[in-house]
Amino acid sequence: MIPFRSSLFALVALLLAFASPALAQQAAAPEASAGSSSSQQIERANEALIKVLNDPESRAAFLELLKKSASDGQVGDANATAASETPGQDQAQPALQENFALRVGEYTRTLVDDTGYLLEQAMRSLNGLVLVARGEIPIKWDRAREIVVQVIFVLIAAYAGFLLSQVAAKLLYPRMSVYARYGGGFMRAFILILTSVVDGITVGIGWAVGNGAALLSYGGFDSGVTLQESLALNAFFIVGVALVALRFIFAPGRPELRLLPFTDESSLYWYRRLRLFMYWLIYGVFLAVPIANVAVSFVLGNALRFIVVLLGMIYLVVLVLRNRQRVHDGANDYAQHLQSALARKALAVAGRLWHLAALGYVAAVFIIWVTRPFDATTIIIRATGLSILTIMGGMVISLVMTKAIKGGIRLPEELNKTLPALQHRLNAFVPRLLKIIRFAVFLVTVLLLFEIWGVLGLLDWLASEAGVQLLSNYGSAFLVLLVAFTVWLAVMSWVDLRLQARSGYIVTARERTLFQLFRNASTVVIIVMATLLALSEIGVDIGPLIAGAGVVGLAISFGAQTLVKDIITGAFIQIENAINEGDVVTVAGITGTVEGLTVRSVRMRDIDGTTHIIPFSSVDMVSNFMRGFSYHVALIGVSYDTSISEAKDAMLEAFRRLQETEFGPKIIGEFEMHGVTNFGASSIDIRGRIKTLPGDQWSVGRAYNEFVKQVFDERNIEIPFPQVTYHAATPPFVEGQAKAKQRKDLPSSATEIADDAPADDGEN
Repeated sequence: MIPFRSSLFALVALLLAFASPALAQQAAAPEASAGSSSSQQIERANEALIKVLNDPESRAAFLELLKKSASDGQVGDANATAASETPGQDQAQPALQENFALRVGEYTRTLVDDTGYLLEQAMRSLNGLVLVARGEIPIKWDRAREIVVQVIFVLIAAYAGFLLSQVAAKLLYPRMSVYARYGGGFMRAFILILTSVVDGITVGIGWAVGNGAALLSYGGFDSGVTLQESLALNAFFIVGVALVALRFIFAPGRPELRLLPFTDESSLYWYRRLRLFMYWLIYGVFLAVPIANVAVSFVLGNALRFIVVLLGMIYLVVLVLRNRQRVHDGANDYAQHLQSALARKALAVAGRLWHLAALGYVAAVFIIWVTRPFDATTIIIRATGLSILTIMGGMVISLVMTKAIKGGIRLPEELNKTLPALQHRLNAFVPRLLKIIRFAVFLVTVLLLFEIWGVLGLLDWLASEAGVQLLSNYGSAFLVLLVAFTVWLAVMSWVDLRLQARSGYIVTARERTLFQLFRNASTVVIIVMATLLALSEIGVDIGPLIAGAGVVGLAISFGAQTLVKDIITGAFIQIENAINEGDVVTVAGITGTVEGLTVRSVRMRDIDGTTHIIPFSSVDMVSNFMRGFSYHVALIGVSYDTSISEAKDAMLEAFRRLQETEFGPKIIGEFEMHGVTNFGASSIDIRGRIKTLPGDQWSVGRAYNEFVKQVFDERNIEIPFPQVTYHAATPPFVEGQAKAKQRKDLPSSATEIADDAPADDGEN
């Protein structure tokens, strides 16, 4: 019994035998199809049909297929009838398919059947060589020689036109290389694409020259382009386009245009070897096989196709295995220059596993060629071409974003002067966003490759209702975050613009403080709102989040009353303009300079350099020394014998001298003389006051005191100070010892006289 797949193969071979000349001519040379007559096509189709029917195996397969189709139709009708009558079985069938053991058994059986079918197809493909060797299939040598001459003639003409146009195109390459060498990543990519387009145009010129030569030969325009000439020119065109793609990837001899990290040696190495493979496979499949079908037999063409593909796959396998370690080392060396740890690990893993992916690709292509020889070309070219375009597109986008990530965002110089913090903010967020987008590009590239090779139905799923909803939700969430980031950036830029000093405009400390508080509050509000809206767009119910936030806020308000008091008090202090950065204030008994303000606390540094962080809840009064104007109060004490008028005149003279120094611009108004304010224990206090700019009262006061001392010294005005007089007293026991010693030294009569003498009162 011939397997069903073999019968199907025979039927496909039979149908393609009918349509192969017309299909080949239509697919290979649409322009030349009008030149072939329908009678020639019918004649060739009849010859192919006769050859297939003369083959016993093909004829048996065809009959078996007809029988199988009839029986399958009856069984299908019966199954449809039974399914309509027994709906309960339909409900039980999905449960049966979910059985894991049955699934494993089904997959195993399918794998074995596919392997057997693959081997059977390989042996069947080689059967044509045996038939030709036995002489059962005759070779039309006259026809073969004629075809070879025509093919060589048009190929020589095509390559002549191609080479001449290449010489003309190379005149443009040096200038383009200069632009690419001194330009950025975008310029290099643009020049590479432009040169590839020019390279492709030269291939088209060669193809056109070949068609012109074919029209001028063998009967002129009346006979048109023959099928074999069209096949040869199409093979030339496909090879040319494939080589253009290889030159786009490796850029041999043009390092300034090379996007991938290949050295000159490695790029030339891979280009030459893959070019040899392209010549072998394309000219073999697109030229040699169709000519064998026409000149000899379809069976020989099938065998020749199998041999060409098999040898090409073996060549690729050997090439991959020989360069396995070389590519691994190159990937590791390039990974060391990457900044991202994730990129380094990914490239290192790719370097270790690249040969497995390459061998898997070769095996998949070979299986497609063997199992589906008639549409394998379309499948492989489409899948491979789309894969190359997908990979190259993803790599170009990733390289451009990597360049932007490393170099950062560069704004114009004028904009940097106006908004100096804008570039820093962009470089703080945009590179991270580009890293996320680059990772998304990588995922999309992988998923598209799976889609191209039929592993996943990504596009179908995206076109479904669930896919459209998912894209809509996450796209809306991303748009919300993008708009929120734009709004935040605009608010921050506006605040920076308002805090920037300009000609005729000075930013006050109060404005700086209020705008900084507004910046922090707006940042929190934008983040919270953007997060909630983004979660809402992706389908998360934010109602419980809002309710939970309310409950948490209520709990915090009860458990953190001091914190709430800090915030409320701080807000009113800022609204009332009580404290600003740079002010000298007294808060909670601490006097110092304000260095920072938040919604909750104030940070101060006193004259000793100690930093104090005072929460606003402990602030019941604020004394600010920096509002409007200030006073230095001079309280000068003079002795009681000093003339008050002279003391006042000396204080005014000191003020006049002070005005003539650099402190003069800091003084507002004249000296205010208050007069005598106190009679002290040793001095008379005279008070005066100097009005100054806020914050300058201390420096002006210190300078004024120096001038007061200078003028008082010049006029001999005494500045009294407390004086203490100390008197030394003799202790009693020392005095008694002295008297006793005196009695010992005197005679007895003298001692009696000394005892009777009166005590000395110290006056004599």
